[in-house]
Amino acid sequence: MQNYIRSIGFSMYKKKTEVSELLDKIQRENIASAKIVVTTEKERLWEIRKDLSPSVGLCIFGYLENLGVFIREGYFPYIKDTAVSSTAKCSIERHIDSTVYSGMIDDNRLGMSLIFRLSNSFDYLDNISTRIKSTVLYGFCADGKILLPIKKTLAQMEISKQKLMNRNMLIEAAKLGDEDAIDTLSTDDLITYTTLNTRIQNEDLYSIVDTLFMPFGMETDMYSVIGNILDISQEENSITGESVLLLKIESGDIIFTVAIKKDDLQGEARIGRRFKGNVWLHGKINI
Repeated sequence: MQNYIRSIGFSMYKKKTEVSELLDKIQRENIASAKIVVTTEKERLWEIRKDLSPSVGLCIFGYLENLGVFIREGYFPYIKDTAVSSTAKCSIERHIDSTVYSGMIDDNRLGMSLIFRLSNSFDYLDNISTRIKSTVLYGFCADGKILLPIKKTLAQMEISKQKLMNRNMLIEAAKLGDEDAIDTLSTDDLITYTTLNTRIQNEDLYSIVDTLFMPFGMETDMYSVIGNILDISQEENSITGESVLLLKIESGDIIFTVAIKKDDLQGEARIGRRFKGNVWLHGKINI
């Protein structure tokens, strides 16, 4: 996890002892603002959120012992006030070995289940029986690159949008057991695979693949992402003074925000260009 707090401006904290000292300082200075919630199992959980800039911050969490002693379990970065990414059905599960929660959305636009680290678990615990209305996604990247955009005409963009809508409808029908939809999706995938194998002989991969959202590595909430940059903002970590870039990304018609330390991004970020990187995905649910 300490590899990803560098994305919000803590690049000099590389050793566990250094991170522990930082967390001790933040916990000690902000203990009065700790939020506590009691679970159905009578556990007393707590968290402390420290805003580091107008949009990013660091959350420390744990549980309370019987004598009121704060036991710290972990920490994670967060981003505030980003746009809604999905209104698809979302389910929440607690990790077996900790008080960490993960969410999963099954959005037809990606054609797969998307798993993310839940950043506002206290809101979920306070309203555990309430329906989740929407999900806000954001991620953290420790090493990213800027790619040039793929040039498209307005007609090509409209065709791509229509194909995506048709695919979403087919996926929804396939979920309901429509065999014709399943056959059509299988045929489309085979055609796409054949086309890619032919084009890759003479073209660069990134001139063929416009956007990408796929699992990366062994962790369930890590993804390789290629997405179009819609907006860019730069903020400064109030503790370290390091510059953090916040990139609003569109990938597979999913819009989310990625935080990355400015020096960790190769290339010049501009609206219209593309971002490529491995992202630790987080999410906030709206109830």
